[in-house]
Amino acid sequence: MNTITMTEINELARQTGNTSMAVLTDLIERGYQLVEEPPAPRGNPLTSSKDALAQWKASKQKVRDELYKADPLVRQLTDLDNAYNSPAQQAKQSIVQRDAFGNITGTTKSVLTGATSKEQAELMAAIRAMYNQGE
Repeated sequence: MNTITMTEINELARQTGNTSMAVLTDLIERGYQLVEEPPAPRGNPLTSSKDALAQWKASKQKVRDELYKADPLVRQLTDLDNAYNSPAQQAKQSIVQRDAFGNITGTTKSVLTGATSKEQAELMAAIRAMYNQGE
C-alpha cells in the first residue's frame, strides 16, 4: 500500500492547480493512505557535545527554577541544601603571631625564605598598623 503525507498532497495540489481535498480524494481512490508527518525538530540542531551540554544545563536550570517557584517543599529543601553545602567562611590563616593584647610577637614563617610576597605584605601592613596606633 502506498502512503502519502499532507505536505506531498499540498505540493501536488499546487502543481496541478486542484484543491488539496480533490487531490486527497483522488489518491485515496487509487489506494493511497494518508500518514502523519514526523514532527519537525524544534530548536537548533546540536552540532557538538558542547551544544548538547549547554542545552542540557539550560533545561536543567529551567526545570529547577520552575520547581523552586511552584513548590514550597522544594523551595525549603533547596534553601536548606544550599545553606548546608555553602562553605562557611574560614578564618584567614595569618603568618603574624600576636599576644593577648594584639601586639605582634613574631611570624610562623621566615620572612626571608618561607613567606610569599602576599604574606610579607600582610606582615608589613600589620607592623605599619601597630606603629600608627602608638602615635
